[in-house]
Amino acid sequence: MISVEVYKKNGRYQKIICSGHALYADYGKDIVCASVSVLIINCFNSIEKFTDDFVSSGTENEETYLNLKDNCSKDAELLIDSLLLGLQEIKEQYGKKYLKISVKEV
Repeated sequence: MISVEVYKKNGRYQKIICSGHALYADYGKDIVCASVSVLIINCFNSIEKFTDDFVSSGTENEETYLNLKDNCSKDAELLIDSLLLGLQEIKEQYGKKYLKISVKEV
């Protein structure tokens, strides 16, 4: 299962962590993994390129993460809202056993 954890501080996005594998199909044919990966990477790249909110991103211990500045902009919030909309659609289309999405206030 893919797990996407979104952390907020004072109602503003602060960090996103994506980990795991969908296991929907064999390696190289897993359209759930591919779809989630495209959305995550595009969101992270868009925040870095089009906003001033980017702090860091990377992959460690099979987790892909994005860290944002405190009080991120409305532009970054909109990009993350769009990411969550796309992820929710994937979850509804393919089922809860492949993708877990959680938003937590820290």
